[in-house]
Formats: sequence, structure tokens, C-alpha cells
Amino acid sequence: MTKKLLFFVADGFQALDLFGPLDAFMETNSFVSEYYSSQLFSLRRGEVKSTHGQKVLVEYTLDDVLDVDYLIICGGAGMRTLALNNTQTKQLRNLADSAKKVMSICTGSFILAQLYRDKPLNITTHWRHCNDLASRASHCDVSPDPLYIEDQGVWSSAGVLSGVDLALAVIRSDHGNVIAAKVAKELVVYLQRSSHQSQFSDLLEIQSNESIRLSPLLDWLIENISSPCTVTEMAEVCALSERQLTRLFKKYFNTTPSQYFKKMRLDRAKDLMNLEHPNLSLIASQVGFKSYDSFRRAFMERFGISPSHYLINH
Repeated sequence: MTKKLLFFVADGFQALDLFGPLDAFMETNSFVSEYYSSQLFSLRRGEVKSTHGQKVLVEYTLDDVLDVDYLIICGGAGMRTLALNNTQTKQLRNLADSAKKVMSICTGSFILAQLYRDKPLNITTHWRHCNDLASRASHCDVSPDPLYIEDQGVWSSAGVLSGVDLALAVIRSDHGNVIAAKVAKELVVYLQRSSHQSQFSDLLEIQSNESIRLSPLLDWLIENISSPCTVTEMAEVCALSERQLTRLFKKYFNTTPSQYFKKMRLDRAKDLMNLEHPNLSLIASQVGFKSYDSFRRAFMERFGISPSHYLINH
């Protein structure tokens, strides 16, 4: 049976908040025929402008009788400042209550906060706007770190492209790892990021001052993740002494170079386990472990669960 997706937009919506998740869901139909259908609706019929002035043509409004399975509220500068009147709030809340899933992309969570004043939720949004959202929605717990959150059937995501991560997570819950991985591949999304992955990646964290000297090393470690890289080799990549390198890692990552690389390998392993038909022994080798047993012990130490149990639960 086809799942009906309704995307809510208004003037000032972010184009990627709409088209990123929309493309992910609709690409699924290449593998599961006609599973998702999509429609746009807004406060008025006709042209709706994006943040940067591009226009989409919207056929439906809140006044129409709409059938929905998944309600998706897009973000954007206009969505963040959109104030719904009492009638609009009631109409959109009724639509949300009839949906099986409700999702917000980026600052679409500001609309969620208006809809669910009677329902404390754990939600997220773009890191830049978390404090603003928390001040406006004191009844909600605003988490600034994760890429997306699901609470009581209501999903919210961080900035822009994390909406694709959220969509892939929903596709995965609907169809499993294999289909989600195929969709990710078609979208040329290298890996599906988990909900617990921080909005603040290490690559973003180091884009300032002295720490930027580590940027070439992080790229090099990613390229050599299957190799037993030593601290000496890492220091050579950065043209630093081992002591200088260790000092920078402790300052910016609160860990040693070796511990950081081990964490990177295990995080990559967990991402690879979300792809179709994962082979644990092969994954252990791909991320530089000499044996599956050593990989299993390291995985349990980091995540508190064995690789095999992780696969069963995810």
C-alpha cells in the first residue's frame, strides 16, 4: 500500500529541506514500486518562494481534506519565523495527529513546538538555532548535538542535509538495511550517518587557528583506515613531532592520536555494518583489525554491545 507523504512549506523554506528528503523517499520507488507518493501543501495555493527566491507551485492548503501517512515539515528562515494563527495551528495539529509519522527538517522544529504545546518532546534543530528554539519551547527538551531524534512518533533533524539522514532512517525502518543502502547509493551518499552522530564533526571542529594543521592528517587517516598507522607516521604527515601532535590531539579532541584513530576505525565499522549484507570478519579487516576477536573486544568496549548483537538490534 502506498504511503502518502505531505510536505509542508511556506515562504522562506529551505530548498534542500524539501528536495533532499523528497528525493530520498521517491528514489525508494525504484526498488519498491509505488511505495511512497508525495504532495506539497502550504497556507495558500500557488507559488511559494524558497529562502533564495526560487518558486514551487503548491496545489493544496490546510483547508483541503488531505490524506497523510507521513507529515514532513520543512525548515528555512521563513519557517523559523512563521507564526500560525489558532485556526492554522489546529488544522495542522489535526493533520499531524492523523499521520503515522511526523517529521521536521532543520528549523521545521519551530513549527513542531507550536503544534505540540501540550506534549513535551525531545527535539533537535540546526545547532545555530537551538538556543532560540529552547527559549521559545520551554516545554520541550532541545538537544543540540544529534543529527536526528525520534520521540513519541515525532522525528526532528538538524541542519539541511541531515534531513536526508532522517529520511534514510525512516526508509530503513520501513524496508530494512538493503533498500536503504541502495537508496543511499543512488543518491551518492557515501554512508548513512547514525542518529547519534554529532552535528559537530571533527573536520568542522578543527577549521580554526592552530588546529587546522590536523586537517590533512584526518583526511590521510580516512584514506588509510585499514592500515596500522603509527603515531610516528601521523606526525610525519603533519610535519610535527610526536610530542606536538599528541599535545594538539589532547587539546582539541581530548584524546591521544592512537586512541582517536581507534575510535575512527570503530565508527567506520559501525557505518559499514549499516550497509547491505554486512560481513563482520570482512569489516574488521577493512578497518584495520588483525582478527575478528580483537575487533569484537574493541567494539564492545566502545559501544557496550557486540557487533553481532548490534546487527540484530539495528
